[in-house]
Amino acid sequence: MTDYQPNIMSHGGQTLIGGLNRVYHCNHYNAHLQMVVRMTKGMPNHDPERLLVDAVTPLIQHLQQQHGYSQDDLLNEFSFCGFGILQPDNENTWYTPHSHYGETTYSHGKPDKSCFFNSGYIQALINQQVEETECQMLGAEKDKYVTTGQPLQTLPYLTLDMPLRSDSPARFDFQGCQHFNTRVNETEILAAVQGLPLFGRREGEGETGLIDAFGVVLTNHFADYYNRISYETYFAMRHAGLPEEDSKEMFIQSGHICAFNTFGGIMSSPEWHAVVEPMCDSREDWLHGMVAVINALGWGLFRIEKIEVEKELIIRVYNSYEGIGFRRMYPVTEERNISFLGMGAVLGLAHLLWKVDIRDKPTLNHEFYVNQFNNPENRYNVVQTHAIAADDEYDRFIVYK
Repeated sequence: MTDYQPNIMSHGGQTLIGGLNRVYHCNHYNAHLQMVVRMTKGMPNHDPERLLVDAVTPLIQHLQQQHGYSQDDLLNEFSFCGFGILQPDNENTWYTPHSHYGETTYSHGKPDKSCFFNSGYIQALINQQVEETECQMLGAEKDKYVTTGQPLQTLPYLTLDMPLRSDSPARFDFQGCQHFNTRVNETEILAAVQGLPLFGRREGEGETGLIDAFGVVLTNHFADYYNRISYETYFAMRHAGLPEEDSKEMFIQSGHICAFNTFGGIMSSPEWHAVVEPMCDSREDWLHGMVAVINALGWGLFRIEKIEVEKELIIRVYNSYEGIGFRRMYPVTEERNISFLGMGAVLGLAHLLWKVDIRDKPTLNHEFYVNQFNNPENRYNVVQTHAIAADDEYDRFIVYK
């Protein structure tokens, strides 16, 4: 099938496919988050590589059991969501000749096998444990997966009672932000982003099942996968005695890197210059424009509460995928700084316009990230004051000097 079209629904800032929230993230975020998880190898009662594999399996089983997905549906959706092309060789062997995790992610230090997500996806298809034996990251022509002969032991897919809000406020429709004066039209921007071909294809000449856009390679990933691997790893860090601030910073940094590459790539793209930039008269307008784009990514509904240029940025997120996801898997927490991606992303958004100036069209490479964007000089701070995970109505982030 060359034009697979899943049933996609949007609700409250989240994008649902097969009833599961999907969120766009780039290869840089996927690489850094996976590296953070793997750094915890050796911690008590914690197997990070097994977690990276097993966390996706119950999600695929949910699609099979609750939404009637066939194997062909799942193979098509693997490509549609940008993970590459997945194909069986025989009942014991599978391949990904094109793979987001095998081709476009990376590892600082010694390269190693990287397609844990793909292995977990295949496990659900064949109901057996799977191991990656060859990886493109190590020079193989394609990634190879074989059954281990071990029975499948999957994590439960926990769905606690945490419905999405349907009464989130409209843009600038809450106290303190009626003063915003901008020509940025969020409705027009949302329509433009939603009209872009941000999906991969499985079949057809030259198709790779990858989503190459905005100078990065995107996936339309499972929010619950990100939440499971992030929070289970964070809990393992804390249980092992790592300081709270250091543990959280690793995940926040992944979000900061995501903002640099994804937001920076979007604000450097021809689509941005054609659609959004003509609406912008100031850096504040660029913030409004980027927030409008974020609201098409499935992350939740972002609302700017306050902008004081080069001093303070306050953003609320209704139905944040981290907050909702946390509440669907875990009891209410007393912690507030718990939406790690949100913290890093909002900090990165401020850095793109106040620490550096993305309007000057810098080259967004690793050297620029280290020397300018992530340099401690003129760095901003971020704090989360409200959290859905802590039973607040929304996540709220403050970026400040």
